[in-house]
Amino acid sequence: MNSGTTIRPARPSEAAALSDLMRRTFLAANGHCSTPENVAAFLDEVYSPERQAQEIRDPDTLTLIVEQDGVWAGYAQLRWGTVPPTEVVLRPTVELARIYLDEAFHGKGIAAVLVSHLLAAAKLRGSRSAWLTVWQEAPQAIRFWRKHGFQSVGRSIFYVGNDPKEDWVMTQALPSA
Repeated sequence: MNSGTTIRPARPSEAAALSDLMRRTFLAANGHCSTPENVAAFLDEVYSPERQAQEIRDPDTLTLIVEQDGVWAGYAQLRWGTVPPTEVVLRPTVELARIYLDEAFHGKGIAAVLVSHLLAAAKLRGSRSAWLTVWQEAPQAIRFWRKHGFQSVGRSIFYVGNDPKEDWVMTQALPSA
């Protein structure tokens, strides 16, 4: 990773800009996953500036911004208040809820450093494992998570608007101290 890369917590004053980044990166990665109406409903529900302001202030959510030479490259979120959809996860656990990079920053090693940063933050807060869900029709994402030590342990349903999508539940035990 370039020395110009910074990973830092999002600020409440950045909720609108974060919402814009979230919408843009979701559309680039998954905009084809459903009808335009379902995608628009999902974006309005999940990635509104108001919702991002709430998530940034939530003590059980860590929202991180990744900057490359002062430009927002992406973001990620850890959530301690969620319940995994499967019991095959060591407790206490944390959900790696979101990790997206703007397309211009793909292939630069930033995502790998971000995952390491997230897992270190999870351990600092006492998590014994991390879990996530990934769309079963996203082979590149599945390969990425397997490369970073996550294993499939079950299935869950994720809704884009009213359109159900089959996701894999993946988990990783965090190394003990």
